[in-house]
Amino acid sequence: MSAFYIGIDPDTDKNGVALLDTETRKLTIQQLSFAHTLEYIKKQYALFTLSDKEGFKVIIEAGWMNKGNWHLQRWDGRAASAAKGVDQGRNEQTSRLLGEMMEYYNIPYEFKRPLPKCWSGSNRKITREELEDVTAQTLGRQNQEGRDAALLAWDKAGFPIRVHVKGQNLRATRNVKAATKVKIFNESV
Repeated sequence: MSAFYIGIDPDTDKNGVALLDTETRKLTIQQLSFAHTLEYIKKQYALFTLSDKEGFKVIIEAGWMNKGNWHLQRWDGRAASAAKGVDQGRNEQTSRLLGEMMEYYNIPYEFKRPLPKCWSGSNRKITREELEDVTAQTLGRQNQEGRDAALLAWDKAGFPIRVHVKGQNLRATRNVKAATKVKIFNESV
């Protein structure tokens, strides 16, 4: 039986939203405002029969579950520090409100800590090419929130994630030894 996971990377303007069908491994990635995110989730949830609803879950990235969120640079002044704090607080609020709305609509959900940043992109974030390599799909252009949302859904499904480290192609799965070797994943095994 297939499961459907919706990964969400909350943002102040537009959330990254990725729908994964585990049977076909097909990903659909979008950037949606808060209201459109709620409407999209409700619509997708309504498409399933009662028996299928057990295989439906929303995974919301929860940066506030990290022990620390220190994004300041040594050259940041007080204004930059305050702006980063405001943005971080707005992202946290979006995450918590999404969870509150899932509970209100009785849609299964969970909060998930951000996955480790071990990629070759800016700030060690995943690039489009790396995501396409991991998922073996041509996904087209998407922003960082969309790529992070796709990783949340992919990780929840337990699908393998290949990581290229210094010319080697290592395969990280739910296997603890492999995950330790490439310093990746799964707090929620």
